[in-house]
Amino acid sequence: MSIPVFTPLYTSYDGTGTFTSKIFITIPLMASVALLFIQKHKSIITYYKNERWIYAILALVVISICNPYNFAKLASIAFAITMLSYVCFFKLVSNYITPAEVVKAVFASFMFLCVLQFILALLYPLMGVSFVTTLFQAGGEEWSTREGTRAGAIGVFVTPANLGLYTTIASTFFFATYLSNYRKTLSLILLFASAATIILTFSRTSYITLVFVLFIVFFIYRNSDKALFSIKTVFLGILPALLVVYWLIFYSPLSDVFLKTDADDMYQARLDHWLIGLEIFKRSPIIGVGVNTHVEYINHSISFVKEIHNKFLSSNPIHNTHIIIMAETGIIGFIAWIYFIFSSIIKAKKNLAINNNVIFSLTQIGLIITFVIYGFTDWAPLSNSTFPIFLLFNYFNNKYSVGL
Repeated sequence: MSIPVFTPLYTSYDGTGTFTSKIFITIPLMASVALLFIQKHKSIITYYKNERWIYAILALVVISICNPYNFAKLASIAFAITMLSYVCFFKLVSNYITPAEVVKAVFASFMFLCVLQFILALLYPLMGVSFVTTLFQAGGEEWSTREGTRAGAIGVFVTPANLGLYTTIASTFFFATYLSNYRKTLSLILLFASAATIILTFSRTSYITLVFVLFIVFFIYRNSDKALFSIKTVFLGILPALLVVYWLIFYSPLSDVFLKTDADDMYQARLDHWLIGLEIFKRSPIIGVGVNTHVEYINHSISFVKEIHNKFLSSNPIHNTHIIIMAETGIIGFIAWIYFIFSSIIKAKKNLAINNNVIFSLTQIGLIITFVIYGFTDWAPLSNSTFPIFLLFNYFNNKYSVGL
């Protein structure tokens, strides 16, 4: 829910990158301004050691704005404004509420939204009530059928992929609260409801991601005081997940989603997209082409457009979050991303070992695993609708965690 105040004109009509290029006034931005007037202690610019990841992202934005390969500098600024709106809101709110209140608030929010998503998923596609696909997002009716290939639930989002990703993150949170004995029965009910919603998205990546996330989160929870990488990890953590995924693809009632739909076309489209991303990386390997700008770069480069000959590839973000990070921020940003992945899991595991910040630590592990796996086939992790949830959990997890 936001108010657009400025729309820059660029070659790529649908968007310059994974984020919109529009400048918005958002609810978190308005709330932050209100809190600045209300609060007596305005610590919004106070530096905290556990917020280094925020400054690292902002440093990449500054590099992007100065980047000569960036053909959509306002799009990089739009990303920064959106990000800062949420971070400032979290920072101001966290001055006045306890960790227990944060958990309570997040639980209530996810409960409301996941029940809503579940009801919408029952209405479409299960009951065929198609008008619900346009209640929240323009274009939802088209994307809910994947342009006529197969129907899937979209909830309050515009595509099944976004709903699948969101609900996977929510499932991780409810699994974390269940393991932590926080409203255990309700957590289990909401976990099953979220899993049912994921099934109704018919999102292949969501199915696989959910299986791996639940297995890995449970394994790390039970072995938080032991080495992360070992033979035991392979046989008791990764191997069971692989066996379940194998059954899911080839023998489960959902196997047709993997084997008898448009899977081949989608695999080929993604491979083409990855090659485009790697080509962008080759052209600017150190600093990339700018945060939230790679689609504009593709359309701005005439040679690229002539080589592609495919509207889907030139009008959509690259369907690989990791390649997008590499293409837009170069080797500098990609190394930072890899460091962030491992350091986040290690920090969360250490907090679990000392029984500190358990719910957010488990959710953080699930969130990172979700972004890693989902990111191999889609750009939804870096979309407007999902990235704020990433900011939410990262902020509060880091705030309440013991450092490395």
